[in-house]
Amino acid sequence: MENKKIFLVTLSPKTHRTSEENLGIEYLKSALIEKKYNVDIIDAWLNELDVETVYKKIMDNENEILFIGISSYMSNTKPTIDLIKMIKTNNKNIKIVCGGFGPTFYPSDYLKSGADYILRGEGEEAICELAECINSNNDPIYVKNVGYIKDNKIILNEMRCLQNDLDSLPFPSRDTMDVVLDKKSTVNMITSRGCSGNCEFCSVISFFRLSDGKVWRTRSIKNIVDEMEMLYKKGVTHIKMVDDSFVDGNRDEIWCKQFADEIENRHIKLKLRGQIRADKVSEAILKELKRAGFFSFACGIENGSQTSLSRMNKKATLEDNKKALELFKKYGYIVQMGYILFDKETTMKELEENYYFLSKYDFAVTKGIFSEMFSAEGTRLNDRLRKNDDLIESDFINNNNRYIIDNYLVDKAYIGLKKWHKSHSEIYDMTIDPVTAPKAISEKSMSDFYENIMKLKKIDLQLFRELLFCLKENHKLDVEKYIEEKICETEIEYNKIHKKVKKLYNEAGLKYNAIANPFI
Repeated sequence: MENKKIFLVTLSPKTHRTSEENLGIEYLKSALIEKKYNVDIIDAWLNELDVETVYKKIMDNENEILFIGISSYMSNTKPTIDLIKMIKTNNKNIKIVCGGFGPTFYPSDYLKSGADYILRGEGEEAICELAECINSNNDPIYVKNVGYIKDNKIILNEMRCLQNDLDSLPFPSRDTMDVVLDKKSTVNMITSRGCSGNCEFCSVISFFRLSDGKVWRTRSIKNIVDEMEMLYKKGVTHIKMVDDSFVDGNRDEIWCKQFADEIENRHIKLKLRGQIRADKVSEAILKELKRAGFFSFACGIENGSQTSLSRMNKKATLEDNKKALELFKKYGYIVQMGYILFDKETTMKELEENYYFLSKYDFAVTKGIFSEMFSAEGTRLNDRLRKNDDLIESDFINNNNRYIIDNYLVDKAYIGLKKWHKSHSEIYDMTIDPVTAPKAISEKSMSDFYENIMKLKKIDLQLFRELLFCLKENHKLDVEKYIEEKICETEIEYNKIHKKVKKLYNEAGLKYNAIANPFI
């Protein structure tokens, strides 16, 4: 085998979130290293590199490259395409492979934009087999998950079964660990893959269900804690478990106890954050996970109205949501609610129910008061809207399809709350990020950020209540003018909070390197 170099690249997304390490390309590197390939990672997001800088790094090695692998998803599609075009303009012989959510759901668009190959779904096995084909100058006709163009025809090979034995995968390479620790950024881990839920709007479910196999798979407790111990010994203090569903499948109260026991037996002291579905929350599970080190969870509450939850095809009911939130509060967890206030069929009654729900559970963290259901490619929602001619199509670079809200008054509320949120999006995102990422900061700093999140939420809820009342009283309300007046009235208060949050960043040694929310 020639010792040519493989570059695995992730480009900076256009996002309101601060940078995190990319586990996907780190898992791919470890898989390729096992096959004796020479692999370098360029994490442009974490290292704050623009496309031109990444391009120069690659072209400095253009005669030594086996292929370039690019991880592409919704918010970094454009820089991905820009990089492909820059490389191909200079050297058409360099092979480019694109993988991730973007190429999985828009394979032909990436191929037509210059990618030589795309990888759909999970990539560890596929990228190793594809690397062998490229190295041997053979067409990957038998490599499952791969797509390419031959004789002006797009070929999408069949999908392989999902990897069931996750313990057989090597740990991610952790090339960027020094940068992560220096930034106090979140260290990510994944202990399972998939989700047994069936939410209509979820592209994660669609991603995994393109392949046969168990939709949710787990690593063994020993394998998980082995990686945690390794990270702990490297000086890691905070870990975000990025599982789509941390408690799923066979993970019950007994599993959680065994998991906590293993961590305690090894004297590992880590602060953990994860994601959990409301229907999986129980008192015993929260007790054991607290013992394991969890202090915070994201929970896909999504809505405070049962009719809306049913429309979303949520497994968790409104009662499940209420019970979960009460238990989070009882056991002292910081809980961030995943929330979707608006969809195409939202009613005024549902908005009122959501106001009362959010007011009752005002201790839960939300990213502002406004949120809407996105119609992502590949989801059941997107298919339904397209079938009914209700979809306003986007292109694969923007990949954010739209729809028109049915109810006239709800649409006015949508316009008003969206304008309100857009005006304050930077302060919302800046305040919430150290808590939800989470950053490696002290409990005091975390508490101070949380206090300011609650101040912002209080203003939001007051505005939400007043807007609903005004719309009921006056159907012809000039909602944009009304919101502009409210923005002016609260400007001083928002500026005070913003100033305080900036001070907290300085005191904690953090840097906010995100942009204003581009999805609003």
